[in-house]
Amino acid sequence: MSIVEKIKNCPSFFAILILVISFGVVIGHGLFTFVYAKGFSYMSNDPAACKNCHVMNQVYESWMKGGHQHVATCNDCHVPHDFIGKWMMKAESGLHHGYAVTFKDNPVSFSATPKSKKIIQNNCMSCHKEYAAHSIDATMKADAPGNEPLNCVSCHRSAGHAHNY
Repeated sequence: MSIVEKIKNCPSFFAILILVISFGVVIGHGLFTFVYAKGFSYMSNDPAACKNCHVMNQVYESWMKGGHQHVATCNDCHVPHDFIGKWMMKAESGLHHGYAVTFKDNPVSFSATPKSKKIIQNNCMSCHKEYAAHSIDATMKADAPGNEPLNCVSCHRSAGHAHNY
């Protein structure tokens, strides 16, 4: 019996072959989807990349008309400014958005997660630290249940873009 015949007669050979083919199909499908969805554009700092998804068209148009379009991109507000944090958040958001669009029948909109809201607040404070240092000390909303912390967008809802904070 030749070595090729021995390998073909081995039951684990077929299990490994099926596993390798399945893995190849999954990886191939993932790569195709990434390229088809213009995944490489999300690695840039270009706000137009965010409107690759039709869900974000209204957000993009609102940002284009807003006061921050000349000074801030999507990344300036929505991802941490440190290198590792930025890429980790981009990966996490990309996977979340990809999952939502693929398995949740094209959502009508996305809302910021608690983690995203914290990043957005930190980035507001980072860019506007001179102003924030001399502004009112409004740390609590009087009418909020449980006295939730007051964020910049609590008052400045249309800063950046006016859409689903």
